[in-house]
Amino acid sequence: MSSRLYLLAAGTFFIGTDVFVIAGMLPGIAGSLDVSLSAAGQLMTVFSIGYAVLGPLLAGVTGRWASRARLTAALLAVALGNLVCAWADSLPLALSGRVLVAAGASQFTPHAAALAASLVPGDRQGRALALVTGGMVAGSVAGVPAGTWAAAQFGWRPTLVVLACGTAAVAAGLVAGMRGADAKPSVTGVRERLRALRGPGVRGVLLITVLAVLAEYSVLTYAGAVFGDATAGDGSLLAVLLLAFGLGGLAGNGVAGACLDRPGGRHLVLVSMAGMAATFLAMPWLAGSFPGALVTMVVWGAAGWMYAAPQQHRLLRLAGPAGPLAVSMNSSVIYVGAALGGATGGVLLDHLDRDGLLVQAALVSLLAVAAELRFRRRSAAVAEPAGAESAGAGPARTGAETGR
Repeated sequence: MSSRLYLLAAGTFFIGTDVFVIAGMLPGIAGSLDVSLSAAGQLMTVFSIGYAVLGPLLAGVTGRWASRARLTAALLAVALGNLVCAWADSLPLALSGRVLVAAGASQFTPHAAALAASLVPGDRQGRALALVTGGMVAGSVAGVPAGTWAAAQFGWRPTLVVLACGTAAVAAGLVAGMRGADAKPSVTGVRERLRALRGPGVRGVLLITVLAVLAEYSVLTYAGAVFGDATAGDGSLLAVLLLAFGLGGLAGNGVAGACLDRPGGRHLVLVSMAGMAATFLAMPWLAGSFPGALVTMVVWGAAGWMYAAPQQHRLLRLAGPAGPLAVSMNSSVIYVGAALGGATGGVLLDHLDRDGLLVQAALVSLLAVAAELRFRRRSAAVAEPAGAESAGAGPARTGAETGR
């Protein structure tokens, strides 16, 4: 793999760390800013809303920028946002810093994916996308615990400063390392890009994403309650389970990278959705003991991260020149789905028991399976006429035909 891909993966590593590390800092932030813990928690809410709204909005505005300039500016915005948070003496100022972080993060991840795909031959794009996605997973697995520990040892403000410096260092690396590697800026008009986004294939992919995330976060948000019997309320044991989930995610993303460029790669999303449904259905029997919960989290993590790179691959193919904007919308959908999942899970826990929550998550995962099967049928129907028209001139090469 090109060293340029590792630079992009380093950027997504810092983004992945930044997305979640605030959660471990909330008690310290609340104390420093003299606000309640719930008020400090709005730092995460504002980030999610900002990412969901600003992602597609800014993607349209910066669509004609060269890739190196866009990605560098995005990382610098993240670094600056962290510095604003680190120096904030009030909650509103800290919130404005998180909005700036969200603006940068929402532009870096989708455009890094698009550039990664453009840097390698077509038969290696899946592995390139999985490498960039793997940086995000690694940030949540290794970066978040490390950042949380550093905040406990040295304070949340110095930790955010170090995070900002690391992000800025990657931005500097992009300036030098991506020289001459810019993807050609799109000259497609706004109207044409919006028309590409309205295609049934793109809508189908986004529907699959929102259903998958809704199912995942309705359970993951309340992992402490779901695995309460296995951990007996011990926070350190819950941390081990969450680490197992992250390690499973690394494995699932690795499998996606190895398979995505092969014929079997077209089945990855279906396997992922079905795997999550099966895992949620098995949880009532496995979540009662710590070993069972540990196995469950590894399997769930693998299934839950297996669809990320394939979904990006599909959108880049289906949306054409609007590919980065489509991937940005997919990222926004993830945050919308996460918010809906957290809200839905809370309501279900208030009115049902743990098993009822898990059954709901399994049913939503099965809806994602149905949406995937419908997407595959429509893709096959589109590919058949294309293949017939190109008979004698080689196989048609369309995103719909590949099923990705």
